[in-house]
Amino acid sequence: MYKQNLYKVIEPIKINTIKRLNKSKKWEYGYNKEHDIIVISKTGEIGEIYEIQNLRIALPKPKNVFKGNNKWEVQQYPKALQKLKSIFDWKELPQEFKNKWHEYIENEFTKREQGYWFRNKGVDTYITGTHYMYLQWTKIDVGKPEF
Repeated sequence: MYKQNLYKVIEPIKINTIKRLNKSKKWEYGYNKEHDIIVISKTGEIGEIYEIQNLRIALPKPKNVFKGNNKWEVQQYPKALQKLKSIFDWKELPQEFKNKWHEYIENEFTKREQGYWFRNKGVDTYITGTHYMYLQWTKIDVGKPEF
């Protein structure tokens, strides 16, 4: 049976320290010299810490994990928005239409900013916002990208 070995989950920081700083949302994005980790969370909270070739990366704390079909799937976006091809199309639409889709669009921008959690083969899996945008919104010559 194959066992991945590209990364390992480590615990270089006391759990009480993580909980205390998570509670006050004090983890800052970027390199944390005190704990020798790179924080990729933009919410001020961290979850597991991965070590990849001696590089320590603190993932965001899991939040709103999409359960779906236990794998990555492109989420169909509303048909009303599929007709839009550019920002210019959007600007010409009535304010009532824009108000209707405001929450959906803001939610997509949040995923772009903070990343995205989903269940994959029984494991809560995090992808960065850039990766989410690529998988969800990009079309390549053979269709949609795969995870």
